[in-house]
Amino acid sequence: MSCHETRAPDVDAEETVALVGCPNVGKSVVFGALADRYVDVSNYPGTTVDTTEAAFDGRRLTDTPGVHGISSFDEEERVTRDIVLDADAVVNVVDATQIERDLFVTLQLLDMGVPTVVALNMMDEAEAEGVAVDAEALEDRLGVPVVPTVAVDGTGIDTLRERVDEACAPDSTPVSRWFDEIPDDVEATRAEKTLLVEGDEPTAERVPTGDIVADGGAPPLADVGRREDVYAHRRRRVEGIADDVSAREDRESSRAEWLSDLLLNPLTGTPLALAMLGGIYYVIGDLVAQRLVDFLEVVVFGEYYNPAVESAVGGLFPDAGWAEPLEFLLLNDSLGLLTVTVQYMLGVLLPLVVAFYFVISLLEDSGVLPRLAVLTDRGLERVGLNGRAIVPMIVGVGCVTMAVITTRMVGSRRERLISTALLGLAIPCSAQLGVIMGLLAGLGIVWWFGYLGVLLVVLGVAGLLLDRTLPGESTPLVTELPRMRLPRAGNLLRKTHSRTKMFLREAIPLFGATAVVVSGLQYVGGLAAIQRALSPVTGLLGLPQEFGRVLILGLIRRDFAAAGMTDVALGPAEVFVGLVVITLFVPCILSMTVILKERDARSALAMWLGSWTVAFGVGGLLAVIL
Repeated sequence: MSCHETRAPDVDAEETVALVGCPNVGKSVVFGALADRYVDVSNYPGTTVDTTEAAFDGRRLTDTPGVHGISSFDEEERVTRDIVLDADAVVNVVDATQIERDLFVTLQLLDMGVPTVVALNMMDEAEAEGVAVDAEALEDRLGVPVVPTVAVDGTGIDTLRERVDEACAPDSTPVSRWFDEIPDDVEATRAEKTLLVEGDEPTAERVPTGDIVADGGAPPLADVGRREDVYAHRRRRVEGIADDVSAREDRESSRAEWLSDLLLNPLTGTPLALAMLGGIYYVIGDLVAQRLVDFLEVVVFGEYYNPAVESAVGGLFPDAGWAEPLEFLLLNDSLGLLTVTVQYMLGVLLPLVVAFYFVISLLEDSGVLPRLAVLTDRGLERVGLNGRAIVPMIVGVGCVTMAVITTRMVGSRRERLISTALLGLAIPCSAQLGVIMGLLAGLGIVWWFGYLGVLLVVLGVAGLLLDRTLPGESTPLVTELPRMRLPRAGNLLRKTHSRTKMFLREAIPLFGATAVVVSGLQYVGGLAAIQRALSPVTGLLGLPQEFGRVLILGLIRRDFAAAGMTDVALGPAEVFVGLVVITLFVPCILSMTVILKERDARSALAMWLGSWTVAFGVGGLLAVIL
């Protein structure tokens, strides 16, 4: 996956303010309220973790991943730790309904001596749940500014903006008692010393160690860590502060808690989850991927845009020979740079991206997404995944391209590779599935169940093999269960717009470059040569040589391959083999472009070649059997 510098070049600021907090505390909403403008959403160097940056009152504002501590237990914590160590100040966002949980990060920041101001967020939800938090008392106990906020409606944001200049940290905290165990000649800041006594290995490897390791012996800080002691002491401090500054009334369970319990109970949660996943498929796979996209492709682009562009641009080229390849590159019917390429980007990808990000934002903000993950975790762990992979699998039936993007939420790099490989291999997209179902309907229900059975077997076997061959281990599902709540329309639209813009900014150049390469191959006869080269393969599958054209169409778009089969005279068994092959065949150009963007060139090539191997291997086996 491509990585970018975390500092956006057009933010000309020397000071950096980092937003830090646990997951689901409203950091992104606070970020959007404080930011003068969005500047960059990218991966922190060396990771797949997104960081967002913007200008903020002459400073650089960085939104860090949600974490429960500043250490190196996972990728999110490592990124947050590195950003905090470089920051001039921190806005620590705390959920007012969960201060006993969230104050652990707060005290860790103060122990590190990081100038901090606390945004005590979600005060409206605290009041609704009968939780009373005394912000002034909390400010006295912490010794840093504390600002009550309701970020979703802007309450307290102006005050928070003004008080960032007051960010500070106590001169010393109880954790300094362990600093004496650090060797005298270790050159470390107070923040680094705090991480050292907490046993943070990357910090121990990074800080200068003087003459202690001059003989090449063991690292001098290996035995310094007192993590359990430090953490236990900090938790006792958190409990004491929380008891002093907050009180909770006993109230009956709300409807949101009742719905949460239903979702987490397998007996009631399974049908509810199936209904919601069916709804996701209906929105993305039916309304958008088929109806809206069909209207845009057939009517808007097919009847108006493409003819107008061909007429306007085509008339500009002279009859000279040098103009012919350029005109073909811009206007050809396969992937013309000004016609079909624009059609794919605006008529296919854009509506799918917007729909996907809107649905995912809705699931995130409502609290449904982590509950779906918990419910489906046990079944998915059999193929090396955890419950977070359920959303990519469902979205993949609507559009594999979009599903590849959703693998960002799955977990480790290993699990993202497995889920991406399975999506590209055995999940038919909705555009392709419509044609496949039409062809299978003419064969009978037995062939339909046979087709479904083959895909499930391939999916299971491939998942098991990937789980056992890829290095590393699957991560267990550890997810925060936020409260169920009604999402705010403004926040949904803001998140959808920001994420869509960020994705298209990177995807459009990649897809444009792909279109140029494919058009060039077509112009020089490369695609025709590929069709001839595929004749031994089509023979192995027991299919006529004309089926090679179907495979070439599948390289461009999967539904083109399915539709192309209607033009080839095939018997029932040949139709069945052909449908299995084009389903297992390589993902379309758009999906491969996104796989290249989301993973890396080596992984994308392995998936591409693996899809060829599996498709032709399974197809050849079926041809022999049938």
